[in-house]
Amino acid sequence: MEAFFCYIRTSTSLHKIYVTIALPGIIYVFSSTQMKNTLSVFSSIFFLAGMPSLYAQLTIEQIQNMQAPPRIYPAKKIQARLSKDGKDDEKVWKDAPWTASFIDIEGQKKPLPSLETKIKMLWDEENLYIYARLEEPHVWGTLHKRDTIIYHDNDFEIFIKPSDHQPCYFEIEVNSLNTIMDLLMPKASRLGGTAMMHWDVQHLRSAVHIEGTLNNPTDNDKYWAVEMAIPFSSLTPFGKQATPQDNSFWKINFSRVQWQQEPGGDSYQRKRKQNRDLPEDNWVWSPIGVINMHHPERWGYVQFVDKEEHIASPPNQQLEKIAWNIFYLQQLHKKQIGHFTDRIEDLPAFASVLEKDTTDVQVSFVLNPAKSFYRVMIKNIKQKSAVSLDSFGNYHIEP
Repeated sequence: MEAFFCYIRTSTSLHKIYVTIALPGIIYVFSSTQMKNTLSVFSSIFFLAGMPSLYAQLTIEQIQNMQAPPRIYPAKKIQARLSKDGKDDEKVWKDAPWTASFIDIEGQKKPLPSLETKIKMLWDEENLYIYARLEEPHVWGTLHKRDTIIYHDNDFEIFIKPSDHQPCYFEIEVNSLNTIMDLLMPKASRLGGTAMMHWDVQHLRSAVHIEGTLNNPTDNDKYWAVEMAIPFSSLTPFGKQATPQDNSFWKINFSRVQWQQEPGGDSYQRKRKQNRDLPEDNWVWSPIGVINMHHPERWGYVQFVDKEEHIASPPNQQLEKIAWNIFYLQQLHKKQIGHFTDRIEDLPAFASVLEKDTTDVQVSFVLNPAKSFYRVMIKNIKQKSAVSLDSFGNYHIEP
């Protein structure tokens, strides 16, 4: 289902406000004379009781598996120039620490990957630098055209969300041929977002180095590596500061799609079982808990530092975790009962998912009369911080 469109304007005399809500095939227009107070505006806009849900349903088991703490990497600021040759032989790369090895996207419940993947990050005033090394006994690649669907080859993927105040994020995929696919997501696809494939990372620079041979099934290789320089200016909205502030955090995650291949003559063939290709492995840096990278609220963080130090967790990370757990459980509650609730204790799996995390915070709901829309506010009184999230997935850090 398509998301609704809401447009607010004033009359030319400035004496009246009009709210237009457009759904596929239907347009509703409300004037301020029809909406006497805030509650009636609220009720008019969210009259959409019974609208089919945009959101994929998670099970309680999946939600419980999505509670792993996010990984954090302190990226050190550098002054040196990097050659971008796919190698990490410069001193600044050698001094940069490796991340923990990738694990399965579903986390510790799955076996450890059979091949190691690890990364390093650096930054300067202009770029975020990423170096990834992917252990691989048989390096192969077939896709040469930019913006083709790169994960049909083995690939390395980068997901970046610079701002907690905006829902948009970016994805970059690359294969062993250094073929790039990049896209912009206005918001997560599970929340109704659509990939903007025509968008490109302007001035992106990347290189691949192969320790071995490419597309040669007669020998064994060691690894292939990706080095990338991502300009901050290409990921920043107009009028905003491009360079991250010292000690600030961006959400980030990395994924490796690995197909099961085997040598076959002078090429590689995908392994099959019962006349079907075996499914790919999805290995990631910071586990999601479900097989879907498009949960940016579950990604890890890069912290932009001058020294290799980082704080325990980013600001508001715990509040955001609570907010999204409420979101997941509200969807289950609506599926079971037929409507949302303003009582957190009524949510399924409250005891196992929310009770411990909410002992030191205030949780309050605004629920429309039809119980088809809610907005939840989570406040940490001691830290004087608050976040909010509504049933459409609109997340805000409150002033």
